[in-house]
Amino acid sequence: MLKKCQGTIIFFIIAFFIAGCANRAVIDKSNSQKMAAERQKSVFELFPSDADIISEALTYLNNRQGEPDYNAVKAKLTIFLQGHPKSKWAESAQALILTINNLLDLQEKVKTESIALEKANAEKAKLKKDYKYSEERYQTETAKLQQENEQLKKDIALLKQLEIQMDKREKMLK
Repeated sequence: MLKKCQGTIIFFIIAFFIAGCANRAVIDKSNSQKMAAERQKSVFELFPSDADIISEALTYLNNRQGEPDYNAVKAKLTIFLQGHPKSKWAESAQALILTINNLLDLQEKVKTESIALEKANAEKAKLKKDYKYSEERYQTETAKLQQENEQLKKDIALLKQLEIQMDKREKMLK
Protein backbone atom coordinates (compact mmCIF):
# COMPACT_ATOMS: atom_id res chain seq x y z
CA MET A 1 0.00 0.00 0.00
CA LEU A 2 2.81 2.40 0.93
CA LYS A 3 4.63 1.61 -2.30
CA LYS A 4 1.49 2.36 -4.30
CA CYS A 5 1.11 5.71 -2.52
CA GLN A 6 4.75 6.53 -3.11
CA GLY A 7 4.41 5.67 -6.78
CA THR A 8 1.26 7.79 -7.07
CA ILE A 9 2.88 10.72 -5.28
CA ILE A 10 5.97 10.53 -7.49
CA PHE A 11 3.70 10.32 -10.57
CA PHE A 12 1.79 13.46 -9.50
CA ILE A 13 5.02 15.35 -8.74
CA ILE A 14 6.45 14.45 -12.14
CA ALA A 15 3.17 15.36 -13.84
CA PHE A 16 3.15 18.69 -11.95
CA PHE A 17 6.66 19.57 -13.14
CA ILE A 18 5.92 18.49 -16.69
CA ALA A 19 2.75 20.56 -16.71
CA GLY A 20 4.72 23.55 -15.39
CA CYS A 21 7.29 23.17 -18.15
CA ALA A 22 4.67 22.63 -20.85
CA ASN A 23 3.06 26.03 -20.26
CA ARG A 24 3.27 28.07 -23.48
CA ALA A 25 3.52 31.80 -23.46
CA VAL A 26 0.57 33.53 -25.06
CA ILE A 27 1.70 36.49 -27.09
CA ASP A 28 -0.67 39.40 -26.77
CA LYS A 29 0.12 41.87 -29.52
CA SER A 30 -1.55 44.73 -27.69
CA ASN A 31 0.83 44.52 -24.70
CA SER A 32 4.51 45.38 -24.70
CA GLN A 33 7.38 42.93 -24.49
CA LYS A 34 7.64 43.62 -20.81
CA MET A 35 4.18 42.21 -20.14
CA ALA A 36 4.98 39.11 -22.21
CA ALA A 37 8.20 38.55 -20.28
CA GLU A 38 6.33 38.82 -16.98
CA ARG A 39 3.80 36.21 -18.13
CA GLN A 40 6.61 33.86 -19.14
CA LYS A 41 8.03 33.79 -15.64
CA SER A 42 7.16 30.64 -13.82
CA VAL A 43 6.24 30.16 -10.22
CA PHE A 44 9.62 28.58 -9.58
CA GLU A 45 11.97 31.40 -10.56
CA LEU A 46 15.58 30.26 -10.40
CA PHE A 47 18.25 32.45 -8.90
CA PRO A 48 21.14 33.22 -11.23
CA SER A 49 24.10 30.90 -10.93
CA ASP A 50 27.49 32.11 -9.79
CA ALA A 51 28.80 31.96 -13.36
CA ASP A 52 25.85 34.07 -14.54
CA ILE A 53 26.58 36.70 -11.89
CA ILE A 54 30.28 36.76 -12.82
CA SER A 55 29.51 37.10 -16.53
CA GLU A 56 27.00 39.88 -15.77
CA ALA A 57 29.67 41.70 -13.74
CA LEU A 58 32.15 41.31 -16.58
CA THR A 59 29.69 42.82 -19.07
CA TYR A 60 30.16 46.12 -17.24
CA LEU A 61 33.81 46.01 -18.32
CA ASN A 62 32.90 45.79 -22.01
CA ASN A 63 30.73 48.88 -22.20
CA ARG A 64 29.50 50.12 -25.58
CA GLN A 65 29.05 53.70 -24.37
CA GLY A 66 32.75 54.18 -23.81
CA GLU A 67 34.61 53.57 -20.59
CA PRO A 68 34.01 50.51 -18.44
CA ASP A 69 32.03 51.00 -15.23
CA TYR A 70 34.52 49.71 -12.67
CA ASN A 71 32.39 50.73 -9.70
CA ALA A 72 29.45 48.68 -11.00
CA VAL A 73 31.75 45.68 -11.49
CA LYS A 74 33.07 46.06 -7.95
CA ALA A 75 29.55 46.32 -6.52
CA LYS A 76 28.34 43.27 -8.45
CA LEU A 77 31.37 41.20 -7.44
CA THR A 78 31.03 42.27 -3.79
CA ILE A 79 27.40 41.13 -3.81
CA PHE A 80 28.53 37.92 -5.49
CA LEU A 81 31.12 37.27 -2.79
CA GLN A 82 28.56 37.87 -0.06
CA GLY A 83 26.09 35.48 -1.67
CA HIS A 84 28.55 32.83 -2.90
CA PRO A 85 31.60 32.83 -0.60
CA LYS A 86 32.46 29.19 -1.37
CA SER A 87 32.08 29.44 -5.15
CA LYS A 88 34.90 28.38 -7.45
CA TRP A 89 34.77 31.96 -8.78
CA ALA A 90 35.19 33.61 -5.36
CA GLU A 91 38.99 33.75 -5.54
CA SER A 92 38.88 35.20 -9.04
CA ALA A 93 36.26 37.75 -7.97
CA GLN A 94 38.44 38.85 -5.04
CA ALA A 95 41.45 39.17 -7.33
CA LEU A 96 39.39 41.16 -9.84
CA ILE A 97 38.13 43.49 -7.08
CA LEU A 98 41.70 44.02 -5.90
CA THR A 99 42.83 44.70 -9.48
CA ILE A 100 39.98 47.16 -10.02
CA ASN A 101 40.87 48.94 -6.76
CA ASN A 102 44.48 49.22 -7.90
CA LEU A 103 43.36 50.42 -11.32
CA LEU A 104 41.09 53.08 -9.80
CA ASP A 105 43.93 54.21 -7.52
CA LEU A 106 46.27 54.45 -10.50
CA GLN A 107 43.68 56.40 -12.49
CA GLU A 108 43.34 58.84 -9.60
CA LYS A 109 47.12 59.20 -9.40
CA VAL A 110 47.30 59.80 -13.14
CA LYS A 111 44.65 62.51 -12.83
CA THR A 112 46.47 64.25 -9.98
CA GLU A 113 49.82 63.92 -11.75
CA SER A 114 48.39 65.28 -15.00
CA ILE A 115 46.93 68.24 -13.10
CA ALA A 116 50.31 68.80 -11.46
CA LEU A 117 52.00 68.51 -14.88
CA GLU A 118 49.61 71.06 -16.38
CA LYS A 119 50.36 73.43 -13.50
CA ALA A 120 54.10 72.89 -13.95
CA ASN A 121 53.81 73.51 -17.70
CA ALA A 122 51.84 76.69 -17.06
CA GLU A 123 54.48 77.83 -14.55
CA LYS A 124 57.23 76.96 -17.04
CA ALA A 125 55.50 78.99 -19.76
CA LYS A 126 55.15 81.91 -17.35
CA LEU A 127 58.82 81.67 -16.39
CA LYS A 128 59.84 81.56 -20.06
CA LYS A 129 57.76 84.65 -20.72
CA ASP A 130 59.28 86.42 -17.70
CA TYR A 131 62.77 85.34 -18.81
CA LYS A 132 62.23 86.70 -22.32
CA TYR A 133 60.89 89.95 -20.92
CA SER A 134 63.86 90.26 -18.55
CA GLU A 135 66.31 89.39 -21.31
CA GLU A 136 64.83 92.02 -23.62
CA ARG A 137 64.88 94.59 -20.84
CA TYR A 138 68.51 93.84 -20.01
CA GLN A 139 69.46 93.97 -23.68
CA THR A 140 67.89 97.41 -24.03
CA GLU A 141 69.58 98.53 -20.82
CA THR A 142 72.90 97.18 -22.08
CA ALA A 143 72.45 99.01 -25.38
CA LYS A 144 71.61 102.22 -23.49
CA LEU A 145 74.64 101.82 -21.24
CA GLN A 146 76.90 101.18 -24.23
CA GLN A 147 75.60 104.32 -25.92
CA GLU A 148 76.09 106.27 -22.72
CA ASN A 149 79.59 104.83 -22.36
CA GLU A 150 80.44 105.84 -25.94
CA GLN A 151 79.09 109.32 -25.27
CA LEU A 152 81.20 109.54 -22.11
CA LYS A 153 84.29 108.45 -24.05
CA LYS A 154 83.60 111.16 -26.63
CA ASP A 155 83.11 113.70 -23.86
CA ILE A 156 86.40 112.67 -22.23
CA ALA A 157 88.20 112.93 -25.56
CA LEU A 158 86.64 116.37 -26.11
CA LEU A 159 87.69 117.45 -22.62
CA LYS A 160 91.25 116.28 -23.31
CA GLN A 161 91.31 118.27 -26.54
CA LEU A 162 89.94 121.31 -24.76
CA GLU A 163 92.54 120.94 -22.02
CA ILE A 164 95.30 120.69 -24.63
CA GLN A 165 93.95 123.78 -26.36
CA MET A 166 93.81 125.60 -23.02
CA ASP A 167 97.40 124.64 -22.29
CA LYS A 168 98.44 125.93 -25.74
CA ARG A 169 96.61 129.20 -25.17
CA GLU A 170 98.20 129.58 -21.78
CA LYS A 171 101.63 129.05 -23.27
CA MET A 172 100.89 131.53 -25.99
CA LEU A 173 99.67 134.06 -23.51
CA LYS A 174 102.81 133.81 -21.41
